[in-house]
Amino acid sequence: MKKINIFVIANLVLAVLFSLVNICFSPDVSCAAFLVSAVFTGFMVYFLYFQVSVKGNLDKIFVSTKFLQYEPFVFLIAFIMRRAGAKGTSFAFDFFCVILWLGIFISGIILQKFFTPKKFESITGQKIKDFKNEKISRMLIKGKTRSGQKAKTSDYAKWFGFEILDWADAIVQAVFTVLLFQIFFFQFYKIPTESMVPEYMVNDRVAVAKITSGPKFPLSDVGLPCIRKFDRGDIVVFRNPHYTINRESEVKTVVSQIVYMLTFTLVNPNTDEHGRLKADPLVKRITGVAGEQLMMQDGILYRRTEALKEFTPVKEDQDWAVYNLHTENEAVKKYIKDLSITDEIYERLLEAETKRNALDIKEAEKTCRELVKEFERYLPSVNSEKYSQDELLSLFTSRDLEAEKMYVFYSDFAQHLISLKQGRLWFNSFMTDWIDSYESFVKDGYVGGNLYDDSSFKLNLLYKIALGKAVVYIAKNMRDSVPSDIWMNSKEFLKNHEELKLLFHCICFQDLRNMPVFPANGDNGEPQYIPENCFFMMGDNRFHSLDMRHTEQEFLAKLTRFDNYSINYVSCMKPMYVPKKMILGAAGIRFWPIGRPVRNSKMNKNK
Repeated sequence: MKKINIFVIANLVLAVLFSLVNICFSPDVSCAAFLVSAVFTGFMVYFLYFQVSVKGNLDKIFVSTKFLQYEPFVFLIAFIMRRAGAKGTSFAFDFFCVILWLGIFISGIILQKFFTPKKFESITGQKIKDFKNEKISRMLIKGKTRSGQKAKTSDYAKWFGFEILDWADAIVQAVFTVLLFQIFFFQFYKIPTESMVPEYMVNDRVAVAKITSGPKFPLSDVGLPCIRKFDRGDIVVFRNPHYTINRESEVKTVVSQIVYMLTFTLVNPNTDEHGRLKADPLVKRITGVAGEQLMMQDGILYRRTEALKEFTPVKEDQDWAVYNLHTENEAVKKYIKDLSITDEIYERLLEAETKRNALDIKEAEKTCRELVKEFERYLPSVNSEKYSQDELLSLFTSRDLEAEKMYVFYSDFAQHLISLKQGRLWFNSFMTDWIDSYESFVKDGYVGGNLYDDSSFKLNLLYKIALGKAVVYIAKNMRDSVPSDIWMNSKEFLKNHEELKLLFHCICFQDLRNMPVFPANGDNGEPQYIPENCFFMMGDNRFHSLDMRHTEQEFLAKLTRFDNYSINYVSCMKPMYVPKKMILGAAGIRFWPIGRPVRNSKMNKNK
């Protein structure tokens, strides 16, 4: 028994120390950590030390074993509670607590092994009672208990109660065991959206390896070191940096995990401030690594580094990124739920991008000046009053110049503009204000010095020219008193309408096919790069992925910053990188469903 008593004393000393270091006088949940650990330790001392070790009451070994089984879970909860308060704890303090917890965990496992009937008898020569429930079959068939006595109603009730407790005990232990397993080893993750189609489908289950990714104890920086090297192309699961991650949110996350598992995935309280389920964690592909500056244009990802000064396409990304899912094989497509981007829509988008890329800015300048002159011919009178730039800019709000509104209501916009006494001057500024300043922003052959800014500038011009043509056409017909039902069905009007529609759809995809230079250049124009131990992630299904290009908060943005009268659009573009410490692990094998068809890019590689 001496051998066993050594581990009993070691376990209880560590438990007492763990309880003492949890003493806290802050008026919040952290105070409860000491109460929980101290009360549990008190029961442990009573049963394990006084009853078993001192008095030799072997009947209490069963209860003591149950306490040993729950000991690491209870103390882990106390560990979390101590760090859930308003005041944090130092790394050194957390490290000491983790060492105590590990000592408790290891000594507890050893004691549980000692307290098995066979092992205990081999060490002490004494037999302990093996607590097993009565066999219900014997009581039902023979009407007798294990001891040979006649089974009574109370025996059946006792059997039922024991079974309920045994099942509850097994479930609770399984939940906490899985929780520990998920924290440090593997986590099974269910794909919630189609952002990774066709690599992963909705509800696919993947195993995420965490042990090599530096798992940490909840609410602390203490844990295993990260020995996994992440690189471009790796699919990873990571904490969503769009949410505030602090002690309060981490506590809610851990509690939500426990509740989620205890309720067999029926209840998930991990919601945001609006009551919506958090999109956390996320699963995406690493597309940018430390030391790179990125840019995306027309679905092509570009990179440059200090050594490679020019932006060059990332060839690997073209194997992963998918824009037209209809090009996938039929075996894959039958699992995809959202195929709303049809071949026709995609072809029209490519048509608009081709037209934008082919735009000659000097020709656009000439067209804009001609539209201004033509518009002036159709106005009823010439307004000789002068207005400042600020006065003209204030005539229409940013919302008035929003691409969708101008596309849907351009007829109303034109009629309102014609009725304004400043209409002539505003239209002139709207169409030509950019002409005198844009050349000062040209660098390396691009407006803004890069392909993204240059393309956005050209798209803005194309949209303004299409809108300008529509406005001029409406002004002409209003001057000639042509009924609206006639000119609105004319070929010229419908042609202008289709042109606006084409360009408007191109603007709608602006944030899904493109990304400005990221990280943005410094104030002095010097390139900035993704910092060390940071990564940039995107989903493979680029039209249906809210990833590190975007924020969930939509806002009204200018299509180009090189035009005071720029067309605006609803944007969610706000690129951000993810620190390595926020990566939970690499998504590995899809374990359910067992079989999935292979995407085209993989099939082509295997040929």
